[in-house]
Amino acid sequence: MTPTNDPEPETTTTTETTETEATMPEPANTTPETTLGFSYEYGVDIYDEGNSKWQPVRFATAINPTVSAKEEDGATYDDHGADHPIRTGETVQLEFSVQQHRMADGNFLPEVEILLAAAGPDGKGGQTIKARYYDKPVNGTPNPKEAYEIACTVSAANRSNTGNNGIGGWSFTLKGQGARKRITNPATTPQQ
Repeated sequence: MTPTNDPEPETTTTTETTETEATMPEPANTTPETTLGFSYEYGVDIYDEGNSKWQPVRFATAINPTVSAKEEDGATYDDHGADHPIRTGETVQLEFSVQQHRMADGNFLPEVEILLAAAGPDGKGGQTIKARYYDKPVNGTPNPKEAYEIACTVSAANRSNTGNNGIGGWSFTLKGQGARKRITNPATTPQQ
């Protein structure tokens, strides 16, 4: 067979675009605009029984609420030897430090006086105070779900600075009696 100089048949390539490809939008930015939160954007209030109002804890630092689950082992043979923890409740604790601020009459701030009295020698038995802690941003909208109230004992009121030239204050530990209660965030409503 002898080679021929016939041109090769022309091939046509068609690109078909499906309807899905033609209408597919550009990928959207899936990260919403956010505002970074800071550690100091948290509030603590103590209920002042004598004046029937919530008293903000001023000059606070290191606010640290902790919650740990109370669990019972619910394992059965069906678990084949594996753990099967059942949450039966929770343990709530609230720790924070407060600077020492003295008023003209010699007393400390009202909220500190309430805390010191609850931790004092007469604070025995079932004596409790009410406290609440919540998200409190400087700017922006507070998280409406990040707000809790606890009935608690004040189990520690220790001086937080004993140096030769430090700012006086206390470290408080409040231990919940019973579970915490979710409340309406006080930072979302006008204060009375």
